[in-house]
Amino acid sequence: MYEFNLDVAIAAWRQSLKLNRAFTEDDLNELENHLRDHVDVLLANGMHLEEAYRRAMMQLGNYVELEPEYQKVRFGQTKRKRILKNEVKWNLAMLKNYLTTSIRNLRRHKGFAAINIGGLAVGLAGCLLMGLYVQNELSYDRFNEKADRIYRLGNSSIGWPYGKIVEAEFPEVEKVVYMRSHPSYSILHKGEYLTETMLHADNSFFEVFDFPLVEGHPDDALVRPFTLVLSETLAHKLYGDESALGQMLVLSDSLQFTVTGVARIPKASHIQFDVLLSFETLRARDPEWFDSEMSTGWLDLNVVNYVLVGKDIDVDALTKKVRDLPQERAGDYLAGWGSTYQLNLEPISRIYLQSDSGNQLGPQSNIDYVYLLSTVGLFLLLIAAINFMNLTTARSVDRAKEVGMRKAIGSGRGALVSQFLVGSILTCLLAGTIAVILAVLALPYFNGLALTAYTVGDLFTPKIALLLVLVVVSVALLAGLYPALSLSAFQPIEVLKGRFATGGRGSRLRQGLVVFQFSISGVLIVGTLVVFSQLRFMKAQDLGFDADQVLVLDARQAPGQERARRADLVKQTLASHASVTEVSSLWTVPGRNAWRGQLSFPEGWPEGESISLEYYPVDWGFVETLGLTVIAGRDFDPDFAQDASSSVMINEAAVDEAGWESPAAAIGKRFTSPGSRKPDGTVIGVVKNYNHHGLQGQIESMMYGIRSGNGFLLLRLSAADASSVIAHVGATWAQFFDGYPFDTFFLDDDFDRQYVQEQRLLRIFGTFAVLTILIACLGLFGLASFTATQRTKEIGIRKAMGGSSLQLVSLLSRDFLRLVLLSFLVAVPIAYYFLRLWLAEFAYRTELGVGIFLLSGSLLI
Repeated sequence: MYEFNLDVAIAAWRQSLKLNRAFTEDDLNELENHLRDHVDVLLANGMHLEEAYRRAMMQLGNYVELEPEYQKVRFGQTKRKRILKNEVKWNLAMLKNYLTTSIRNLRRHKGFAAINIGGLAVGLAGCLLMGLYVQNELSYDRFNEKADRIYRLGNSSIGWPYGKIVEAEFPEVEKVVYMRSHPSYSILHKGEYLTETMLHADNSFFEVFDFPLVEGHPDDALVRPFTLVLSETLAHKLYGDESALGQMLVLSDSLQFTVTGVARIPKASHIQFDVLLSFETLRARDPEWFDSEMSTGWLDLNVVNYVLVGKDIDVDALTKKVRDLPQERAGDYLAGWGSTYQLNLEPISRIYLQSDSGNQLGPQSNIDYVYLLSTVGLFLLLIAAINFMNLTTARSVDRAKEVGMRKAIGSGRGALVSQFLVGSILTCLLAGTIAVILAVLALPYFNGLALTAYTVGDLFTPKIALLLVLVVVSVALLAGLYPALSLSAFQPIEVLKGRFATGGRGSRLRQGLVVFQFSISGVLIVGTLVVFSQLRFMKAQDLGFDADQVLVLDARQAPGQERARRADLVKQTLASHASVTEVSSLWTVPGRNAWRGQLSFPEGWPEGESISLEYYPVDWGFVETLGLTVIAGRDFDPDFAQDASSSVMINEAAVDEAGWESPAAAIGKRFTSPGSRKPDGTVIGVVKNYNHHGLQGQIESMMYGIRSGNGFLLLRLSAADASSVIAHVGATWAQFFDGYPFDTFFLDDDFDRQYVQEQRLLRIFGTFAVLTILIACLGLFGLASFTATQRTKEIGIRKAMGGSSLQLVSLLSRDFLRLVLLSFLVAVPIAYYFLRLWLAEFAYRTELGVGIFLLSGSLLI
């Protein structure tokens, strides 16, 4: 039975057309598509397939009719291709001409080119480094695939029971991770002791966070007690190219741990570690204590919980559910401590930059510095772009005749705009190339400025490269467009007749841009001086203790039991040096946290009401060693047996917070702390207030109690012969704790670390104040040179009339000085407003006086 086949029919039709060489294969394909489209339309109208084919063939035409028609179409296509090809050739020729003209102009005006390219290069280099910093800071914790569903429970660290309750009773929660930073152990490897950053975590860690394991399996890496995961860096340090999996490590001299994994630690993570210990190790070491903490440790705020919530969960609703969990489960217990406590859920994306609760497991930065550096970097780029606009438009007179000639011979405005934009893009490309070189050279300084550790490789990532390209193109278009439009708008007749004038509007725009530039510079100068003044003010204040000539031995790496057992003998040996006048041990040193947030009940207070103290474990002689002043009662004395266990000292702030009439009235009063027993005891003495922490905050209530074998040994020196004392301390350390890491520092240097953010801010303001002034002055120099060139005849006449050089300099400088003074008047209220807000954050602060602004104005001028 006959059945029509469309494909066979079309194939025969194509074969007949192939006999004519006029049709190429592409032509036949196009004709076939046209034919099939006709067939489809006819089939859709209900026509039979064979009839539709024949009707379509009739519409398309036979071979004799088709060839001449198609030749016409093909000729038109060829003609269009030829025109397009000619247009491409023409545009390439014009581009070559534009580039040639631009390069010729740059060579002809080398000084102008150097100022323009140099200023842009500095601005682009600053922007590039700022982009690197901002991109890195904002990328923290984004590597986690579930980052949008991971939250930290509570305020940094919380009580032990809450995590397991949330995981068991709230179906919105998929997983809870338990982590803890204490205790940390020394590592004994091949006869050497190593001190590394250690964290404890349960096995949910690798289910929630995307820390890739290069060795081991995430399902069982942290399941068993006495197992650990090494960082890839530490594994290579310990074992080289050998596999670390299954290796045994001795921690704290006697604890045998098995390596069950090696993890790659992302740099952009707020959780950083060298060793990750299984959380079950804590249970195995003391099961009774561990179970007690898990059931009743409501106020033992030393674990960190991360919560992985399910998809499409209303986190705000979940937060409301968990908020009052402490009161619901342990209300009576908390009331007994005089405490109230609420939980919250904090996204991990906020922890590194925006958390008010801090970060106990790694680094933390501040979103304000991201805003500050990005704003300053943007201003630096704006100033450079403004220079480009100013200098290009100011030189418009020099190119006026060129524009007039081009317009007279028929060049359109579009072509002129294109020509000037090409010049702008060429300048920006040259500046961008130099900017990359400058950024590489400035990277070490920038690392010190921003407290980062970027490498050259970080500058050549796709994101940073894209940023540079976008910035270069944007600056080229934005900074070059106005000069291009301005230059291309010249009237050729007026120009060729010599009646061209730049006009007042362009001059006013340049003046406005100069004011903007120097206003930014003025704000940065004032900011630099105020930050310097505040930093000097804080360092010059009497802290209330004597940090000079105090050498600190960090003994925390030695085993705690050994420290306590040998404490008296170690102190006696250290005190045997002739230059050592006092020796004592402290839990920590001034400038670092002791036991903050400890709740205690002062005698005479209503039942259930407590105060929060910072409890400071100390040793005999701490008052003399720190140079404190006892204003009531007495110091700790080893001759009084009760002083070692049931006596405490407090500062004046604690007397005030307890509501007692005077320091003398506090003697004999008692503090009770029924939970931890610390801070707990009878007050035997009151020390004069001193700044245990920096001057950013008020002096807080403190309590002191005796504890032997603390981690820091303080030695007060009588002479400046520090080298012999350090040698003596080193020999003593080797005698008692040989093999453990040895570390010493001076107390005053360590205390000044609290001002690192202010020092960082000073460097930022100072550096960018210099850069903005440099770029602005480059632009001002270019404008001044141009102005002097335009007034050559006037200068000649004035000199012929007897004008002195001083008079001529004054004449030329007067207009620019007015602009700088106006800039300063703009900068003063802006700087005053923002610096008052900044200074308000300090409990002790310098005065924002008139003198600082007058000095800033003088520097700006």
